[in-house]
Amino acid sequence: MSSQRIEGEKIRCVGRRISKPRLIHQTGKHRAIEIFVEGRPAKAEVVRAWRVLKTAED
Repeated sequence: MSSQRIEGEKIRCVGRRISKPRLIHQTGKHRAIEIFVEGRPAKAEVVRAWRVLKTAED
C-alpha cells in the first residue's frame, strides 16, 4: 500500500464512508481533526491552495 500526501488550506474528500472524527495534536498547542475516508475509490482534492504569508520588513 502506498500513501500519498496532499496539502492545502482547504481539502475536499469524497467517499462512501467516513470514520469518527478524532482530535490530534499538531505542533505546539495547535490541534487538528483526523478523519479517514473510505471508498472505491476515495478521492481528495485541494479546493484552496496553501499560501505563505510574507511579513513586511521595516
